[in-house]
Amino acid sequence: MKQVVITADSAADIPNEVAEKYDIKIMPMHVIINGKEKNDGIDISAFEIFDCVEKTGEIPKTSAVSPGEYLDFFGRITSEGKAVVHLSFCSELSSTFRNARIASARLGDVYPLDTRSLAGGMSLLALKGCELRDSGMSAEEIYSRLSSLVPKTNVSYILDDINYLKRSGRCSAASAFGANLLSIKPCAAMVDGKIDVIKKYRGKTQAVRLQYASEQLKSHKKIDFFAAFVYHSGADLSELAVIAEMLEKAGFEQVITAFTGCMIGLHSGRNALGIHFLEK
Repeated sequence: MKQVVITADSAADIPNEVAEKYDIKIMPMHVIINGKEKNDGIDISAFEIFDCVEKTGEIPKTSAVSPGEYLDFFGRITSEGKAVVHLSFCSELSSTFRNARIASARLGDVYPLDTRSLAGGMSLLALKGCELRDSGMSAEEIYSRLSSLVPKTNVSYILDDINYLKRSGRCSAASAFGANLLSIKPCAAMVDGKIDVIKKYRGKTQAVRLQYASEQLKSHKKIDFFAAFVYHSGADLSELAVIAEMLEKAGFEQVITAFTGCMIGLHSGRNALGIHFLEK
């Protein structure tokens, strides 16, 4: 049986140290900023995007990974006699999955999976894939098992600024908000492959985040406690420590904290925070 390599689009926002630990290969997506195309996580960060938006008032564009880029990326792995299970960025938000499938058809032994998600939804599937890989499963078996977990990803964020989501045009519910109200903190989530505002919180940022974290644990009765990701684009260490401790006490075996990447940052803006996990 062929050795399996787990890969993911950079929209997974897997921290470098985690990718290295689990030997997950990352395919950089592209951001067009100031007329130049840059590679997500390599030569541009979400904070550079925030700076650009604050200076120009415009949201940078994204550019999907091309079939040719995937062909090179996957080809380097399959040329070594290995198989690939690839975690693709949500197909409703990008053509990356379609392009990955085009490349996979040329090569064989490549299994692109439409995660219908981003950030932790992709990262958690990647970690599960690594567990299955290490247990000796084939690429096809891993792909099948992960496919069944796609509907079980739970990805949401508390936003401090709704304007990014409104300007991105990726959430129709965002247009229902008028001027950005400092006392209102919307919660945006991935719902059926799309970004939607599912709840509105009122209050100071830190208090709202703690309420959100508590409600996430209480409102989901069948949580898979193997791991949780806490993504943020502006939170102090003490606040993150409190939330991580809350998740650990709830039973999560590992809590991974990470900065928001470009693909999330384009929709979330500064000072967003999200807790992502799988359900059983």
